[in-house]
Amino acid sequence: MRTWMKVGVETSIDWPTQDTNIEFEGRTLTLRPPTDVAAPDIQLQYEHPEEEVAALGVISRFLSAMCWHYRRSASMGIRVSCTAAKMRVGRGRPDPAAWDYFEVPPEVQTPANPKACLALALYREAISLSSAPYEFLGYFKIINIVHLRQADQVAWINATLPAIAERNAKARIAELAASEPDVGQYLYVSGRCAVAHAHTDPVVDPDNPEDFFRLSRDMPVARALAEHLIHNHFGIPRR
Repeated sequence: MRTWMKVGVETSIDWPTQDTNIEFEGRTLTLRPPTDVAAPDIQLQYEHPEEEVAALGVISRFLSAMCWHYRRSASMGIRVSCTAAKMRVGRGRPDPAAWDYFEVPPEVQTPANPKACLALALYREAISLSSAPYEFLGYFKIINIVHLRQADQVAWINATLPAIAERNAKARIAELAASEPDVGQYLYVSGRCAVAHAHTDPVVDPDNPEDFFRLSRDMPVARALAEHLIHNHFGIPRR
């Protein structure tokens, strides 16, 4: 089915003030300007679902080429697929909800342990990122505060996985257990190392949507592991 992929863009690159068609890799990309309620975006028509990964790859590589040429930032925000050509993508960073009555829970405190403070800082950094690979790596940095070597991290992950209760994380753990003989080793090598290093195999390619989709599926596990360590090792209360 012919479908439009629309990807919101957060960028410092100059952007057209009217809908502009660009030919790239033999495909027509339409760059659309921001409005009061919509982010600047790129749209591309493709056959759904067969060409979804390929379509996102074209947009990713176009933004990478633009970043290199202009030496400016560009990241993908909200992504939607629909049959309506005129539909817009909302802004990716909406204002927070406002309440007349607001109070900070008493549990919100600065931990006395400096390493616990670092863990919370890394968690804030990771959960605030719009990059799936670096968000994933951020959660592993929290594990690295306590477990220094690869073998120690892999062993701790495998020992901790049965204690993970978060629904999405449990579902992904079950999927990985059915295909991976060592889930901890998989998460460390194909996730942490593949993001952190570019000289080894496997490596996460920012322009390869398959890597993005895989890390997105693994993300609940990495986040749950980091949260488990913060709560159980450092004793920081959580909701």
